[in-house]
Amino acid sequence: MKEQCCQFGERGHLAGIITEPDAASGPPRGALVLISAGLVPKSGPFRLYAELARRLSREGIVTLRFDLGGVGDSQPAHAGLTLRERTARDVAEAVDWLVEHHGPPALVLGGLCSGAEDAFRSAERDSRIGGVVLVDPFAYRTRGFLARHLLHRAVRRARRALGLYRPIAPGRTALAPGSSERVVDYEYMEHHESSRILRELVARRSHVHFVYTGGAREKFNHAGQLDAMFEGFSFDGMVTVDHLPALEHTQLLAADRSTLIDAIARRLHWLTEAVSSAPKKSAPPRAAAPM
Repeated sequence: MKEQCCQFGERGHLAGIITEPDAASGPPRGALVLISAGLVPKSGPFRLYAELARRLSREGIVTLRFDLGGVGDSQPAHAGLTLRERTARDVAEAVDWLVEHHGPPALVLGGLCSGAEDAFRSAERDSRIGGVVLVDPFAYRTRGFLARHLLHRAVRRARRALGLYRPIAPGRTALAPGSSERVVDYEYMEHHESSRILRELVARRSHVHFVYTGGAREKFNHAGQLDAMFEGFSFDGMVTVDHLPALEHTQLLAADRSTLIDAIARRLHWLTEAVSSAPKKSAPPRAAAPM
């Protein structure tokens, strides 16, 4: 494995770390760009992104993890644009740099939470992207959700009554000091937007992999729910899902991070092979970032 810092972007304002397989292992099979999860820098929550990148290097995959403008070591740029527009430009510049310096046969975007949705939107605009990995992105309650949710709560209350379960008091990390007002209140993508993007990616034969942890339990509680969320829409073998209900949204424990990383690595091994063997498009331009 080889890791080094990099700086890129139209104004050189973006800072990242590129993790590569050993040269002796041959040319890389593919590449992954990891997008910042909210205000967390490029190491990821509890260093999830760093550990994932190093694991993937053993699978022959190059990983670029970088800070969006104004996060971590990256400087803000593109004043006058909205946050979504700035993010779109930052991601496009990261992809441009990676393609220029590594030219991978398969290119995937990924991220956690807001990083997942930023990856999803960016994939729609850039036909070079052959796949996306989305960890705890948007989710929508379906008809079967409520019954499963009520059963889960009933079991939890029974275990609590028997002394087998004690809930953890909710933290206040998202609250302003001395206030009940939340500092961060992220709004997930609405159904009409996610449906449009998913249809576009499937039509373009770009693979989409969803990973839902127990941190998404209030909206998503069964692997089969993904089909119900987009009822009547054929995934055509291009959409897959892993449901890991025992994990939290961010994984404090090393064993939990390892479980998530193993799941992502298995999927990326398959996904990069599928993207690499797919017919290549001629002149794969990306759409300009929205203005």
